[in-house]
This record gives sequence, C-alpha cells and structure tokens, in this order.
Amino acid sequence: MDVRETVQNILKRVAEVEGIKNCDITSNLEALNGDGFLSEFYTGTIQNKDTGKIENIYIKVTPPRKFEIVEPAFRNEVNFYSKVFPELDRFQKERGVKDPFGNIPKYFCGSLDKHHEHLAFVNLKAENYVLFDKSQFMDEKHLKVLFDIYGKFHALSFAFKAQNFEKYNELIRPVQNIFGVFSTTESLNKRMQENFKSALDYVNENSKHNVGKIQPLVDDFDNYKSRGFNYAGKYAAWTHGDCWSNNLMFKYCSNGELENIKLVDHQLGRDSTPVHDLSYLFYSGASKTEFDKLDYYLDLYYQSFSKFARELGADPNELLPLEALKSDWKTYGFLGVYLAVMVWEIKFMPKTLIQEEAAKLDQSEDPLEQLVELGKKGRSHPSFKRNISDILIHAAEYGII
Repeated sequence: MDVRETVQNILKRVAEVEGIKNCDITSNLEALNGDGFLSEFYTGTIQNKDTGKIENIYIKVTPPRKFEIVEPAFRNEVNFYSKVFPELDRFQKERGVKDPFGNIPKYFCGSLDKHHEHLAFVNLKAENYVLFDKSQFMDEKHLKVLFDIYGKFHALSFAFKAQNFEKYNELIRPVQNIFGVFSTTESLNKRMQENFKSALDYVNENSKHNVGKIQPLVDDFDNYKSRGFNYAGKYAAWTHGDCWSNNLMFKYCSNGELENIKLVDHQLGRDSTPVHDLSYLFYSGASKTEFDKLDYYLDLYYQSFSKFARELGADPNELLPLEALKSDWKTYGFLGVYLAVMVWEIKFMPKTLIQEEAAKLDQSEDPLEQLVELGKKGRSHPSFKRNISDILIHAAEYGII
C-alpha cells in the first residue's frame, strides 16, 4: 500500500470514528519529519459537507527505518491514548472536578497492525499551537506553568492508582520500558561518558573549585546511571516519560501570554517517579539561573499536585509527600541529567541538518549506532560544554552527585 492510500484510509477511519458520513477528505502527502527518529508524520483535513466544519488531522506512522525501540514505543503510545488516558479521564469526570486535566491532544484512532501502525490526532498547529525554540532556555513564565500542569497530571495518575489499583496494573501491564534500551546501548553510554568527561574538563578550566563535586560521576558513571534510570522507591505512578521541549506544544494569547500547553509524544510513558519527568523537563530546558530556584519550582508543583489530589478525593501527603519528592530528586534526578545532556546535542543541531542526516542513514547498519554518531555534530556548538557543565554543577550542589 502506497503512502497516499495509507493516509487516505486513516483519514476515512477518523471520519468514521467522528460519525462524519458525508465529507471531503484531503491528504497532505509531504512527510513532516521532526527532530526525532521514531516516527514520520502527515496531515490531512476532513470537511463535513453537512455542517461545513473542518477537522484538521495529524497522523503519526512508523518510519521506514525500523530499529529496536520503534515497535515497543508505538505500542506504548497507542496503549496510552486508547486505554490509559481514557480511564484517567473517566476517573476525574466521575469525581466531578471543576477543572479537569486536559493537556493531552485529542486522539481519534490508532492501530498496531503490522505495516499499518499509526496514530491520528487533532492537528495542534492548525489550532495555533507552536513548538518552543529548542535552542533557547525556558524562562520562569513557561516553567511555572509546566510545573503546575505536571503537578495536576501526576496527581491524577497517583489518585487513580490508589483508588483503582487492580485496573491500574492491568493498564500498565503491556507497557515496555524504552529507557532500558537507552541504558544498555553501549555506544550511547560511551558517548555520554565522553560528554561528562568533556564537561569536567570545562569545569576544570572555568570553575576549578567544582571539579571535586563532579569527579565522582565520571569515576562511577555506571552506578549513577543504573540508580537514576530504575526507580526503587515507594512513590510511583504514570509519567509522561519524554519531557523535553519538542514534546510540548504551546499556545499564546495575542498579548504574548501563555494560553495553554499540550503534552505530546507519550511513547516513553511508564509507571515511575515524577522526578523522572520533572528532572528531564528541568535540566533539558532551564538555565543556570532557574536551576538555582529548583525548590521554588518543586513547591509550585506540589501545590498543584496537592490541590488536584484533594479534588480527586485523595490525601496528597499519602500519595507523594513533598519531602519524599525532594529526597527522590537526589537519588533519581540523574535520569534527567543524563537525558538532558543527550538532547542538548540535538537542541544545538538545526532541524534541517537533522533531517538531512536522518535521510542518509544506512539501512544496512544499526540506526541507533548511526544516531550516536550524528549526535557528535551537536557537541561542536560553542555553548554545549558550558550548558552541560551548568547541569552537572547543579546536580552536584543539589545532591544528585
């Protein structure tokens, strides 16, 4: 089946799901490749001939170059949109909350049928949502709203788990831990060790008094990685997983104020600590100035978490005590440090360069190994070492290292 037929069939399926029988379907067959490598994207429209209403659709399909994590990542995301979030949404509506969590894009349909894997969503760009400039730091205005949203999201998943434990376990049973692939990929871990050593050299040249704080990470990298990736604490629930800026869509008012944010790409979602979401978001998006205000942001997060947990009929201190959140940050925040260093390579690469290089990937070789090589191009940016050094210094100051 060619691309045209595939996209047309998906759009027809969306029309069926929405109960639109009399319609015009238009597909855009220009693949929209992003900064990631797990999916390709197409768009289309469905116009209801009876009402004139137009639905703008965003379609996500598996890429032609398949590698180890593509299939489980797609399975995870279809499971989230078709099963996990509908249950969370039903739960909050049953509790009659005044302002339900709604920062997830509208999902129409999806499939895991071999050679026909796809997901179809509302096209957020058609609703004036945009990506944040990935090469820039997020300011306090953006971070405050994001920590508030994640507080609400996590409260919903914690409260649901506490009150529907058997159902929750049923929902997460099919989920595969994609982070496990990252943590065991030898070439990726070798590259990351090189990045940390490079950052240590930069610190030695520019902030010598901090060298002793970071040296333990370089000396005992595998232990830090193993501990950071695998949550062994008491306070876990459903998390977003992939929280860097390219998986967040922002909508602004005419005066420049934030109107709304959507959390997209739930391929890495799993049962884990909120620290994994928050540390990844924070270290991959904030500046040194904001790093120094971490406790302020965690307090904001917990206010949001507590308020929504109570609305859902739960005791926030039983679900996740604030002291436990801050303590877990010291133990498990390394995941965010690791992933932030990894994505800053991508953040410093122009989107056009990423797309050009991705098109050159040799299908006869391991794509993940080739992507590791591609990441080296981002390291040459003059700000790369400084950025990751700031991350590591803060990690040491806060007790992660």
